[in-house]
Amino acid sequence: SIPRRDEVVKVKKAPEKKNKDQDMVGKWQHCALSGQALTKPIMSCALGRLYTKEAVINLLLDKSTKSHIKRLSDVVELKLTDNAAYNSEIHADLYIDHYSSPYVCPVIGLEMSGKYRFTFNWSCGCAVSERALIEIPSETCHKCGIKVNKEDIIIINGNAEDIKNLTDQMKRRKERLKKEKKKKTDDQSVTVPVLDIEEKPSKNNVKPSKKKKDRLRLCVDTTA
Repeated sequence: SIPRRDEVVKVKKAPEKKNKDQDMVGKWQHCALSGQALTKPIMSCALGRLYTKEAVINLLLDKSTKSHIKRLSDVVELKLTDNAAYNSEIHADLYIDHYSSPYVCPVIGLEMSGKYRFTFNWSCGCAVSERALIEIPSETCHKCGIKVNKEDIIIINGNAEDIKNLTDQMKRRKERLKKEKKKKTDDQSVTVPVLDIEEKPSKNNVKPSKKKKDRLRLCVDTTA
C-alpha cells in the first residue's frame, strides 16, 4: 500500500489548547503549592497566589525549596466575605459551575471565581473586586476602614504583566518597610538627658533639730 503523507513527513502537531475552565479552577479553588482544595485560612503572597496555611508552613519547614516566601510575614491571611447563595453540596455533584464561588466582593457582590478580577490589601488582607475599587474609589478599605496605600493593593491570580508589576511593587514595599523599621529603631535609641536635680531628704530620714533634742534631754532628766 502507498504510505500516507503524514507517515512519511513529520507533521508539526498543533499545541494543545489549554482548558480555560480547568486552569481557572486550579488557580482559584486550589492551593498554588500543594494543589489541594483551598480551605480557610486562605493565604496569599505579594504576587497574588493563593495557598492554604498548612502548605505555607510546610514550605517554610522545607529549607531545600527556593521561594520568595521565606517567613510567615511574606504572606497575608485573606479576610474573605462568604457567599450566602453558595451551596457546597450542589457543587459536590456531577455538575460544576466554574463561575460560582464560596466568596464574594463585600461591596458589589461579584463572585470571587476568576471571572472577575479581585484584589486584596496587604495591610489588612481584605479581598475586594477590582471593579469596586474603580467604581467606588476610596482612601480607606471598603471592608474594614483601614487607610489604603495604593502600593499595598495586590491583584489576585493576575496575568503576566500583573506579576511583573507586583514583583517590582514587592521590592519597593520591602525597601519602604526596611526604612520605616530603621527609623523606628533610631527614634527608640535616642537618649533623654537626665536633669541634675538636688536630692531632698525624705521625711523618714530628717534629723531632729537642736530644739527638739533639748526637749528630749529635758524629758529624760525629769524622769530620772
